[in-house]
Amino acid sequence: MENTSNNHENGFTWANRYSNNDDKDKHGRWARICYFKGRMIAWVSRVDHIDYGRYYRIVDYFPSLQNDSPCLIIGMEREKDFETIKQEVEQRFTEFLQAVC
Repeated sequence: MENTSNNHENGFTWANRYSNNDDKDKHGRWARICYFKGRMIAWVSRVDHIDYGRYYRIVDYFPSLQNDSPCLIIGMEREKDFETIKQEVEQRFTEFLQAVC
């Protein structure tokens, strides 16, 4: 895995999975993993669906609502780009940290 972006000031690191660019690998896979201070907190997969078009599947590995399980599948995000999704994951985790600290 190769890092796509690092933000050492706030502890977030994003790593490539399967593909190091915007193309899918030979098996059709594309994903990015978010780490906070070295611990995986989210997985984002991109899917190019024949009926639904391109969408992102976001899985948070921390509770983001009061009664959530620690593995929340946000669902399909069709209208957003990856940069927006990254910001939203980081914001949700920051809010989680503020709530528990």
